[in-house]
Amino acid sequence: MSIQDGFAAALKWIRVTRRLTQKDVSTTVAASHISQLEAGKTSPTVKAAGELALALGISPCALLAAAAASESGITPRLVLAQAVEDLERLGLIDTIPPASAQGTDSPHPTTARAALTHTQVQELKARGLTQVEVARDLGIPRSTIQRHWH
Repeated sequence: MSIQDGFAAALKWIRVTRRLTQKDVSTTVAASHISQLEAGKTSPTVKAAGELALALGISPCALLAAAAASESGITPRLVLAQAVEDLERLGLIDTIPPASAQGTDSPHPTTARAALTHTQVQELKARGLTQVEVARDLGIPRSTIQRHWH
């Protein structure tokens, strides 16, 4: 089963459990779109999934956990326990995430590599090595050393 099918099943399951009609849930998402979602014919945007969850009276996390559980054939409790384990393993479980993607500092790999090279060159220079010796030790061209020398 796909996550799209899991979302369809979870959306309908929660809506029916709450004894709500598609029209009851269609506060910001059109009833026809809800019908398409429940049939597994379309996928919701993150915004639409959040709005549907609120219309169902649950958190977006609960709706997505139910969708993932449906897809995997396990309970929402097990899905949420796995999510907690995943976030603990990443060291993020007790950290408030940034409010936007711009709040995450992630330099381009080339920039990060250049910064590391600069640091290495400066450390070897401080130890008194010449440019030729630094180039040999780091295994990089002397022209690269020259760029990072000053």
